Amino acid sequence: MSHSLQAARTRRLIRQAFVELVDEKGFTEVTVSDIAARAMVNRATFYRHFRDKYHVAEQIFAEIAAEIPLDADPAAQDPTDRVRSWTRFFERFATHAKLFRPLLGRRGDPAFTAHLRELCVQVARRRLGTARRTCPLAGRTPSGIPEDLVLFLAANHIVATLSWWLEDGRHHTPEQMATTVVQFFSQGYFRALGLHDLPLGDRK
Repeated sequence: MSHSLQAARTRRLIRQAFVELVDEKGFTEVTVSDIAARAMVNRATFYRHFRDKYHVAEQIFAEIAAEIPLDADPAAQDPTDRVRSWTRFFERFATHAKLFRPLLGRRGDPAFTAHLRELCVQVARRRLGTARRTCPLAGRTPSGIPEDLVLFLAANHIVATLSWWLEDGRHHTPEQMATTVVQFFSQGYFRALGLHDLPLGDRK
């Protein structure tokens, strides 16, 4: 086996060991010694490839983030097209569910979640830009509501939805999850829950 293939295999074993241990023990409790033992390499070998466990998480995120579609389809004008676009988004996460579920779970890496939230802000910002370019009626956020806050809330919604979906075992299809996201974004929480006709005081 060539040196490059051996290095790639070692990195893959370390990454797999890291994800398994986060799932079993929680990110905080995982040590480099744990990872090395599970991957059946020594600590020196681990440090030839990664600085620490945080670096492992960063590398996993970077590799997967490169596959996540940031832009919406410019032709996505109606809800059906938007659902199709978001379905592709969820499909990428489904492909890497074994990696994302433990890292986004309650015992996962907060920094990993923060990186994903920032990625989702980029997704929301790019797709908002696409909507404004393709829809002449699309305006700015209402006066007094910072656009960055809206994007941050949207990103939190996406991350929470992904985390719930993965923890729930992905019983819903990517298309069903995409439909939910589109409904929430286009209608708001109360309308999506069928509560839009209630007086504000009754929305409990």
